Amino acid sequence: MGEAETGDTGPTVERVRTPRFDILIAVLLGVTALLAAGAAFLADRDDGRQLRFLQEADVTLAEANDLYAAGDRQKALDQTIFVNYTQANESGDTQLVEYLLGFSPDLTAAIRVWTRGRFNPNAATPFTGNRPAYGLFQYTDGDELREESEALFAKGDFYDDRGDNFVLATVFLALALALLGVASVIWIRGWRLGLTVAGTASTITGAAIIVVNLA
Repeated sequence: MGEAETGDTGPTVERVRTPRFDILIAVLLGVTALLAAGAAFLADRDDGRQLRFLQEADVTLAEANDLYAAGDRQKALDQTIFVNYTQANESGDTQLVEYLLGFSPDLTAAIRVWTRGRFNPNAATPFTGNRPAYGLFQYTDGDELREESEALFAKGDFYDDRGDNFVLATVFLALALALLGVASVIWIRGWRLGLTVAGTASTITGAAIIVVNLA
């Protein structure tokens, strides 16, 4: 197993050869440990990204809802003004018509488009029809923010799923460390070989999960 060397001025030094199988297990343990650390880091990073995107999505959705609420209030007010405008217009009270139209530039523009019949000549009011003449920037901006919020939620879900996959890879690699650790100290040849093969397979599985999700 070893050879001894003696020197004139020093103690006896014994060289012991490490079996190749032990070296293989040590290398596998080192590689697996590095992969496990990397998988844990990636899982933690994706969890942070998921949280950030979900927070941004919540804020964006809240802004969209605020715009929708403001639009609903403005639309309700404009509908009331339009009823009074119609009554004044039918009675020929031009002074009141001009006064009412001065309250809402959006309603004034919608009435002009509606009376020309540009969008929907059969619409009973500027608020009805397939293409209403009446529109508010609050609704348009709210729709854009809602779409942005949905995209942010989708990104959050993506990083949530990928982070779960990295956690799964960590589980496989932790199992591999356990199997290879036992294989490094057991001396029954059959068990040692079986544990090494199982640990190697678990390492390969964990590594494959990492590679696939990073691709």
